[in-house]
Amino acid sequence: MLCPDCNDEMLIIEYQNVEIDFCSDCHGIWLDEGELELLLPPETAKNSPVAAALANSAESRGKGERKCPVCAKRMLLVDIPLKTDSSDLPSTVEVDKCPQHHGLWFDKGELHTITTSATGEPVSDFLSDMFAAEKE
Repeated sequence: MLCPDCNDEMLIIEYQNVEIDFCSDCHGIWLDEGELELLLPPETAKNSPVAAALANSAESRGKGERKCPVCAKRMLLVDIPLKTDSSDLPSTVEVDKCPQHHGLWFDKGELHTITTSATGEPVSDFLSDMFAAEKE
């Protein structure tokens, strides 16, 4: 699969039976539809602001410039609200969502920020360890 940001071939990394498509050039991450929910605890995946924002594409901020690596349609820009007590984290993260529900694109560090805000659980630790270069 080609990266929707820099058009390089992405690496496939498996974590808890979820295939994470990772671009080693720009450090972006593609998750197929439903994979984000598999990375989050079930109660978080169903009842979080993340789930609500992603389910309601009608409230997107329009189409971005990036194209879905599956169908090549321009992706929607969706603001994900974060719950944070830290001034180090933003209050929202903008992600790209395929209008045909193929998946989500996360720029460098965005998936880590979202999972840290939503859970503070091992997924965040895994992403920190796996993609340590994102923080440098």
